[in-house]
Amino acid sequence: MNARVMGSEIHARAWELLLAMLVMDAIFGIAGVVAAPIYYAYLKNELSAQNLI
Repeated sequence: MNARVMGSEIHARAWELLLAMLVMDAIFGIAGVVAAPIYYAYLKNELSAQNLI
């Protein structure tokens, strides 16, 4: 549910956010799961601003 709600806000698919959450969980634990959508949105915004995605 969280991935779907956040995905609509940052124009990301649910599987992208779930993958980001799994990776961040493996690295940082529960704090990584909470921070994953924020960092993913930032990274996606920066890459799209530079026309890399």
